[in-house]
Amino acid sequence: MANRSKTWWGREFLAALERFMDSGRLARGRSYSGPRRIVSFAITGNRVTATLEGNVNHYFGVYETPYYKVEVTLTRIAQKHWKAALERLGDNANWVAHLILGEMPPTIERALTEAPVGLLPASGTEIRSSCSCPDWANPCKHVAGVYYRVAGMIDYDPFLLFELRGLDRKRLFEAVRKSEFGAALGSEVSPSEPDLADTLGEARIPVVDSVPPDFDPGEQRDFWLGKPLPRDPAAGRPPPPVSVLPMRRAGDYPEFWQSDGSFLEAMGDAYERIAKSLPTPRNRDLDLQLFNRQGK
Repeated sequence: MANRSKTWWGREFLAALERFMDSGRLARGRSYSGPRRIVSFAITGNRVTATLEGNVNHYFGVYETPYYKVEVTLTRIAQKHWKAALERLGDNANWVAHLILGEMPPTIERALTEAPVGLLPASGTEIRSSCSCPDWANPCKHVAGVYYRVAGMIDYDPFLLFELRGLDRKRLFEAVRKSEFGAALGSEVSPSEPDLADTLGEARIPVVDSVPPDFDPGEQRDFWLGKPLPRDPAAGRPPPPVSVLPMRRAGDYPEFWQSDGSFLEAMGDAYERIAKSLPTPRNRDLDLQLFNRQGK
């Protein structure tokens, strides 16, 4: 399975498809999930429609750029099953607490399956697709590209799975709030806090002091006067974790991103390379000595 999707839900969506689809054909869609290929894309209820740009192929008599219509539909779960599932969710304080905070824990899938409701498709009968291209196999690379685009959207907003399976998210949140645990937790939430629907997808960035607590102004003055600096007190500390949380809100394909590859994946790789290339304390000492010599 490709490592395009970053979160648990995006990966599990693709893994679920691989259980009843040809993983090789599915992987062909990675290069067809970017903005250069998908010229239109829409989700209406449980139906996904898209138009994808194909390839000119003189060997097969295709002399102009073709465009193919793709449609993917997930089976709606019966409302009686959703009612039972919502009651089960409301009886679990852990699940309710996560949902109140706009989070969807991975264990929720197991709970819903026992309801019985499954967010992820379990067989080919639960997800149907069609494409106007001449490829008879399913999935063709255009359909697979749409699957990868949906996986990227689920990465950003896993609650999209509820809507694709026939449950409006507003109904989900209302049911959670009205449950016994939801009402108890709701009374503890400040009225000034944003609505649950507004918190979805927001990156929780840890607050970092602008000035380190052990900052010594004298070190800064010594640096500009060209005096030797003391050994780095942070030399023995592990490097800070690499995070792309501030960029997650833009998703895999923000408007300015024209590459076929995922923006988040590219930035994650870049951050990792930058973190590994940061100078060690010894190299910083050598750089400082060189700087001082050049300045004299």
